[in-house]
Amino acid sequence: MFKPTSMMRVTLSGLSIDLERVSNNLAEERLIHLIEYGNDCDGFETGESLSYGEKTSEALVRVRSLIKMLNVEPMAPSMLRTSDELSDGIDERLNDVENKAVELRDKIREMSQEVEESKARMEMLSAFSGLGLNLELMTGYENLDVFTGKLSGEIDIDGVEEIRTDEMTAIFSPKNKSEEVEKQLMKLGFKSIAPPKGEGNPEKEYELIKETVDKRETEMEALQYEMEALALREGHWLIVIEEHLSTKVEKANLPLKLALSENTFTLDGWIPESEFGKLKRAVENVEIHIEEGNGEGEPPVKLENKEVVKPFELFTKLYGIPNHREFDPTALLFLAYPLFFGMMIGDLGYGLVYFLMGHMIVKKFGHVTDTAAFGRIIRTAGLWTVIFGTFVFTEAFGKPIGLAEYLPGWMTLDKHLSEDVATMLQISFGIGMGYVTLGILIGFYNVMNLHGFKHAAEEKLSWLMIMWGGLVYIPILLFGQELIPGTASLEIPALILFLMGTALAVYAEGAIALVELPSVFVHVISYVRIAALGLADFGLATAVNRIALQDIGMEGTNIIFAILVLLLGHIVIVVIGLIGSGINSLRLQYVECFPKFFQGGGTDYAPFGHARIYTKKMEATT
Repeated sequence: MFKPTSMMRVTLSGLSIDLERVSNNLAEERLIHLIEYGNDCDGFETGESLSYGEKTSEALVRVRSLIKMLNVEPMAPSMLRTSDELSDGIDERLNDVENKAVELRDKIREMSQEVEESKARMEMLSAFSGLGLNLELMTGYENLDVFTGKLSGEIDIDGVEEIRTDEMTAIFSPKNKSEEVEKQLMKLGFKSIAPPKGEGNPEKEYELIKETVDKRETEMEALQYEMEALALREGHWLIVIEEHLSTKVEKANLPLKLALSENTFTLDGWIPESEFGKLKRAVENVEIHIEEGNGEGEPPVKLENKEVVKPFELFTKLYGIPNHREFDPTALLFLAYPLFFGMMIGDLGYGLVYFLMGHMIVKKFGHVTDTAAFGRIIRTAGLWTVIFGTFVFTEAFGKPIGLAEYLPGWMTLDKHLSEDVATMLQISFGIGMGYVTLGILIGFYNVMNLHGFKHAAEEKLSWLMIMWGGLVYIPILLFGQELIPGTASLEIPALILFLMGTALAVYAEGAIALVELPSVFVHVISYVRIAALGLADFGLATAVNRIALQDIGMEGTNIIFAILVLLLGHIVIVVIGLIGSGINSLRLQYVECFPKFFQGGGTDYAPFGHARIYTKKMEATT
């Protein structure tokens, strides 16, 4: 659980005529992480897709296009389908769905374009309708020029007629005065707008077009409902077929990654050591030779964690894939992330909200791996928040729940009391010292595995000496009092430890180590945010309760406003808590702890074969 799965390199060789069966068997078991052949051996080349690959790929493209066109979202699987159930009648049903979808889409597009053009015409007609002129009266004169547009000033030229509304101005000028009119219009900032083409009263035409637009929009809405009904009716089938075809395409494309001669193939890859027997059984019905590799190269990384810990792999991979010989920090995230989150919120009411929120995400999106993992993380964090809110802070939505008198005094903390606030800060600081120490010790273990004890002592043990020695000695030096209770008598040993650690760090890293000295103390102090955020959320909850229950009150009609303030206020606090405490709980891992030991750079284990959600094994390949 604390290290990635041990991997072994294997080579499979066999006859090309058996490649289809080998591809099918390997894809079903999803064991081998392929190393693609680089065309670097004489007599061997990469091959072409298996016989059914081209046809299947074309069908897959059509299915994915339909899924996008119909805006179909992945849904929870219902009944798993077999290859026989899915293979029969795919083309006919796909053609039928595609024809209906394309017909509806084209009709909607055509009507949408017509509506847009009509609305543009209506906008122009609306601007000119107030002039009281038919459209044909604004163009086509032999002895007059007509200027239409927006004008803020007044034209002062004899013989020139002007018709004006708030939005539009029409100026009728004799031909011999047009140049003079143009000059004056230019000075007045005239914005020319050409009148719409056509004849008749623009107001009447506007009303006729509006009737047509209303009718088209109603028809478009009906077509959109038909499209949604088609998506609802065929969406699940399309998602299932997409998985079915994706599986077949991946199998068909296996030869593109292998070394092929005229009659044989060679396949190279990595598998978990514990799965070697399973690999042999997967191809026992084919004449094939399996050879254990020499382990050259960097193996892919398969994180191996218990089911309850596995969701936190989402956060590990978000930070980076560990090296195959590194410590896997997922278990650390499982223990610390929800613990820090629960301490920061520390409220029974909010904890229940987070727990139910996470549970709803898992139930609704259980088929979406990353989303379900996030839901389980929030659910676990909510559970820890409930525990701290019930047994430590004894509060719900910022109000006491009356359990403190039934619990041991050493267990409970009251955020109203300054001495308890001081205790919270001390506990947070202690957690910081312990957690950063743990990060450095894990880093020591990693470096020792990779480079030996000497390097581990220089790179990691030195910083442990600096941190502990400095946190004991420096507060006594600067403030005359101890930061860690009971360490006042250790001033001289702490100074020696600090100086020895500094000397060792400078020896290993050079003068840059002196610049980095403050960072280790900053990282420890950063954990005080656990208490600080808990107090901030409590302060917000107290303020909301006071405004609603005391300032507004629960009497008469005020009760409506008070309830609204309570609901909106606590909803805002839930959101702020989820974002603030969620990000800061993660930050205390990513920024303050992980850099002490995490190098990363690993490649995620991606076995050949398509992960199934909606279909059963053994796809048809014809």
